Amino acid sequence: MVSMKVMILSYLIAVIIIINITSLNSGYSQLRTNNSPKASIDNVTHNNETWIDLIINPNFTFFNDTSKLPSYWIDSLKTCRTIFSCTIKFSDGWNDSVNFAISTTNNTNNTWSSIFGKQIEVKPIIKYQLVSHMKLNRWATQSHVALEGFNETSKLWFQIAQCPSGINGPLDWKEFSCVVTIPEKVTKIRPVLNAGWSSIPDKEATTLFDSINLLAKLSTVRSAD
Repeated sequence: MVSMKVMILSYLIAVIIIINITSLNSGYSQLRTNNSPKASIDNVTHNNETWIDLIINPNFTFFNDTSKLPSYWIDSLKTCRTIFSCTIKFSDGWNDSVNFAISTTNNTNNTWSSIFGKQIEVKPIIKYQLVSHMKLNRWATQSHVALEGFNETSKLWFQIAQCPSGINGPLDWKEFSCVVTIPEKVTKIRPVLNAGWSSIPDKEATTLFDSINLLAKLSTVRSAD
């Protein structure tokens, strides 16, 4: 009699465990396939395949108190000390209240901020998805996010793509997404934040950047290793 009770109790516990596991798996699947434009892109699933973000500090959460620049993003041309004003702001953002704001009153055409992200090692002919989020005031001109590649033969950096191509303000927060194929002989890539110039002299043009992501298939990253 005791054995029968134990068997029935064990059966009920097993049924409860199976139900809980099924519920958890269902919730996980819904989380990973969430297509909301403001969903996290750190690790996402497209068509049952996992993609990972290769950019370090894509949301500008970490930054230097002295330079006011986000960590792992470099102002190698010193534009933030001369032509532009660059700072982390806690006003609004794409998915939070943090953004990287770049401003200038410079009215010279083809003047960009050129803030470089950390270099990423890649293999040619592999496809990546570049995702960016931007907000511009009314005077911002031709602001964009670029992707540069390093040619192993020439030892020079060159522009592979813009996502978006140069746009003018005003523009509220908007997401841009582009599929980029790495050209031959390119072994490294880097994102570039290019805030543009002011359309009117002495008017401050401001471009806000947030959530700059470079997505790669997990299987592709593993095979590259």
